[in-house]
Amino acid sequence: MSQERDDERLREEFRRLRSDTGESGRIPEFAAMIAKARADADTPRIDVIDGGARSRERTPRRRTLLVGGWATAAVAAAVAGLLLIGRGPDADEEFDRIVASYAAEASTGAWRSPTAALLDVPGIGLTRSMPSVGGSARGLDPTARPPRPDGRDS
Repeated sequence: MSQERDDERLREEFRRLRSDTGESGRIPEFAAMIAKARADADTPRIDVIDGGARSRERTPRRRTLLVGGWATAAVAAAVAGLLLIGRGPDADEEFDRIVASYAAEASTGAWRSPTAALLDVPGIGLTRSMPSVGGSARGLDPTARPPRPDGRDS
């Protein structure tokens, strides 16, 4: 029973709201709104926009785009320059170079045994290199067939 009263009260409030709005004249007629929308859709809107250098509205934007383009190119060139410029050796490479030069030069005070020259014997380089394996000992091709005694090829 309470629900029926609530429904009736809501219907009454909607009727009152509809009559108040209709009396105020703020709501246009539906048919008038549709007619205006169709009229607006039928007439195309053509506007002329001044895009030349004299346009006061477009010049700052164009200048911004131009400056932005040049700035982007300058940043890209700077990054490419930093990446392409050869940097000096890093700390590990520099340390290796200093140690190698110190060990190689006797004048820097690097200690060498007085008998170290006795170990420099002729042919010592052969013990420090790897022989090539796979070639023939006499420079011959091991896959080649020996020539036939009668001089024919096959």
